[in-house]
Amino acid sequence: MKIYAIISYPFLPATTGGEISTQNILEYMARVNEVMVFTVDPYQPINPKAFSFQLEFGMRFKASRYANVFLLPKLLKKINAFEADAIFFDQPWMGWMIPFIKWLTGKKVFLRSNNIEYLRFKSMGKPWWRLLYVYERFVYRQSNLVIFVSDIDQQKAIQQFGLGLNQTLLTPYGIPQSELPTKTENARQILLERHQLPSTHKLLLFFATLSYKPNYDAVAFIKDEIYPRLQQQIGETFSILICGKNLPAELVQGISVLKNCHYLGFVEDIETYIDGVDVMINPILSGGGVKTKAIDTLGRGQTVISTVTGAEGIDPKVCGDHLKIAKDNDWDAFIQLIQTHFGSNRNTLPKQFFETYSWSGIIQNLMQKLGT
Repeated sequence: MKIYAIISYPFLPATTGGEISTQNILEYMARVNEVMVFTVDPYQPINPKAFSFQLEFGMRFKASRYANVFLLPKLLKKINAFEADAIFFDQPWMGWMIPFIKWLTGKKVFLRSNNIEYLRFKSMGKPWWRLLYVYERFVYRQSNLVIFVSDIDQQKAIQQFGLGLNQTLLTPYGIPQSELPTKTENARQILLERHQLPSTHKLLLFFATLSYKPNYDAVAFIKDEIYPRLQQQIGETFSILICGKNLPAELVQGISVLKNCHYLGFVEDIETYIDGVDVMINPILSGGGVKTKAIDTLGRGQTVISTVTGAEGIDPKVCGDHLKIAKDNDWDAFIQLIQTHFGSNRNTLPKQFFETYSWSGIIQNLMQKLGT
């Protein structure tokens, strides 16, 4: 197929989980199709030849782009010139164009939902979520196909937006590998030496883009709820490593006085941290969609201890004993799961995990659905 993709936000070079997910779905679609991507100017210069898809930077990074009616005829001309078989929108923000594109081109339009956006903003206390509900419902119903990264969001959309079951498809956040990758050699020792940590310590990891409120709220929960309980239960025999850029200054200050909690900022080799720690913790209580960092961590055979919200969209049945879930706000249970994990032996991650979350299988299912 020839697929024309419209990505309404800058995603290159991809550094956050959402940006990496966008790059990956385009990359893996382009390995079996011809894909043209029309998007926003990149954060910094990139080499377009580094990707399997073609790139055109046709939008400036301004908020006005979302309501730019003059962009529609420009896109229609480009879609026709490309002779697209299908048009792909990532996220609903420019979805107001969909009925015009369907009517004027006669082509299928499919949309990827990374979150049910109105529910995400409702959970964050934004008062205009009701208006977003009306808009999002309109956009989803206009699409020939809506693909979801979580089955929970898929079911919510079917129920709340009145979508037909055949109008949706689950395409979870994917990972490139179809089996466990080779671990970083001596990863634990590298971390102990790099950060001058005692060799007897249990190492706990949290990583995320920390300018996003649900993620920096999680850091506050680590500081206020998890850290003191761990101290009480296991004394000073642990270190918590927090990785990610743009943590608010007040939280940086709050963590700096905690002896066994270390904010490291953005790290280049997050795989070393995933491989070198004893467990990854995911104390998320708001925000929608799949938490990509959890799937990335599981895909390397590491254990994730999460809240219910933090594990939304991940199928526990394919994770074996690598995903452990505590009820939201039940921090005592969360700590108990950490302690139980420290005293147990880990089994191998089930093969079903890779069958569910590898990109090659995800794209194969999508292409079959688009062809029907």
